[in-house]
Amino acid sequence: MSNLIPSNPGMFGSPSGDGRRSGGALSRSNKREIEQIGARVELETAAEQARAFMVAHAMTNVATLVNQAEAHMKVTPAGAPFYEQLIASYAISAGQRISRL
Repeated sequence: MSNLIPSNPGMFGSPSGDGRRSGGALSRSNKREIEQIGARVELETAAEQARAFMVAHAMTNVATLVNQAEAHMKVTPAGAPFYEQLIASYAISAGQRISRL
């Protein structure tokens, strides 16, 4: 076999076949990239959990507002269009805030 072709270095092994990586700078670079990917994953996970919490909170707020509006409509039914507009406005604003997270 030629000296120019390694016998079986494997995907990450060195031509010497001892399992060590050649080029320490590449190894540090790969490690840094892996750490950066891990940090991005953690950040995205936290952001996703925050969005889910905010959606659940907004839905609870909308349900509370609807219950309050129903109670107010029994006393002042003429306010129904205003209650509906206020609730819709809150829901739209909350959705926009959440989408910016």
